[in-house]
Amino acid sequence: MTTGEEQRLGAGLPPGEERPASARVGLVLGPALFLALWFWPDLPLTADQRRVAATTAWTAVWWITLAVPIGAASLLPAVLLPLSGAMGGREVAPLYMHDLVFLFLGAFTIALGLERWGVHKRIAYWIIGRVGARPRNLVLGFMIASAFLSMWISNTSTTLMLLPIAMAVVTSLSSADARRSGGTPLLSPFALSLLLGVAYAASIGGTATLVGTPTNQVFVGIFGEMFPDAPRIDFTSWLFAWGPFVLCFLPVMWLILTRVAIRVPAEGERGAEAIRAERAKLGRMTSPERIIAGIFVATAVLWITRPGIDLGFARVPGWGDMVAPKGFITDATIATTMAVLTFLIPVDRKRGVYLMDWQTAVKLPWEVLLIFGAGFTIAGSFKASGLDVVLGNALGPFFVDRSPWLIVAAVAATVAMLTEVTSNMATTAVLLPVLGQAAVSAGVSPLCTMLPATIAASAAFMLPVATAPNAIVFSSRLVPAPQMARVGVVLNVVTVFAVTAVFQLWVRRVLDIELEVPDWARAAD
Repeated sequence: MTTGEEQRLGAGLPPGEERPASARVGLVLGPALFLALWFWPDLPLTADQRRVAATTAWTAVWWITLAVPIGAASLLPAVLLPLSGAMGGREVAPLYMHDLVFLFLGAFTIALGLERWGVHKRIAYWIIGRVGARPRNLVLGFMIASAFLSMWISNTSTTLMLLPIAMAVVTSLSSADARRSGGTPLLSPFALSLLLGVAYAASIGGTATLVGTPTNQVFVGIFGEMFPDAPRIDFTSWLFAWGPFVLCFLPVMWLILTRVAIRVPAEGERGAEAIRAERAKLGRMTSPERIIAGIFVATAVLWITRPGIDLGFARVPGWGDMVAPKGFITDATIATTMAVLTFLIPVDRKRGVYLMDWQTAVKLPWEVLLIFGAGFTIAGSFKASGLDVVLGNALGPFFVDRSPWLIVAAVAATVAMLTEVTSNMATTAVLLPVLGQAAVSAGVSPLCTMLPATIAASAAFMLPVATAPNAIVFSSRLVPAPQMARVGVVLNVVTVFAVTAVFQLWVRRVLDIELEVPDWARAAD
């Protein structure tokens, strides 16, 4: 796949499709909104707040309409904030190189190493091979593989890797039935369920870890900017908080995809042939595969053990604070260290081949790093100008005296619907500062709005343009858009209930989130 096609998929567009017609509208609408917000005579905002609002509006419009490449649109805050006088260039630049940018940079480098040596395929085939070859079991196996891989590598890469494997299985399993019925082998309930399962599981699986999806890191960065005195949410605490959500939701999604929204037959064994054939092509595990797999496992272990583990009856101290002053070593330090290590380990010293090379590393999604930077900068400018307080106070009355369950459900539902037509990273970058301040003004912990919004941003299942995984399986021409919308709307509703229940019953307890505004939020206010 060409770089251009990968960029289109990253923007939610099927292969070969150019930017939509709305791009022309957005090209003009962005600057027009910028000028309108800056010079609107009756807008109750200070001069700096107007400039920040105008910059955010222009950036958001170009993000949503894809008027220019999304990475280029992400550079707008670095240009407009200093030029408009809202924020100095020396203040903006460090926000684009946030600690979390290096976390993603290191994690993605290791993920590219797994892809370079084919370890991700071995993981997928191993998982799929454990569940058996019956149609419903195959759907479950692919969903588990997709969810697990997307915890560590991008959901786009996960879906691109699993799609050809799924297509081979679909062809093998359905060909006999098609010959008997005279129908088309690929257009079957099994094919629809399998392909949608791969895409949807890739989106949900990434919510379990900090590095699984960019929106998680956008949240951590913006939360840290808004509330510097709040306890940090590290890799371990996030995994313990949201890992159970994936474990609980994945079986529910599987049941919906195989027995409720789509009815997949229970019998059929021919899919095993394709899996065995593809797995046999891999041969025995090579030395580079073993090394990069070891680095992958070691990185995960270091992330989990760095801050220590609370067992309830006792606490196992972390190694991070033992080897350096408290707070010096972060998850980003580990990811970057292990990424550099991959460039130092030789695979074939005579030929100068190393575990990782720069030709592979340049495949990093640099536009995602720029989106991170833009999101952190927008959050910083909201805080510096006080715009987050103004917007939060305006939205706050909607949360006053409401049930915490209703607040979480309303936020999750709103964000889930918004991300059907907008970039999930753009949505979280713009909404999180407002939702956080709105919660504080209503007397509610900002985590009660910001965390559900972050997870719900990954729950876009209805439209091909909603996420890159949706676009990829849609490009196979085996998933009609009406079918995706019909199944997706059911999953969207179920996801809202699942996010609400898991947050209230589990996440709040694991992260010790109180309903009232904590002292660290009042201090930031």
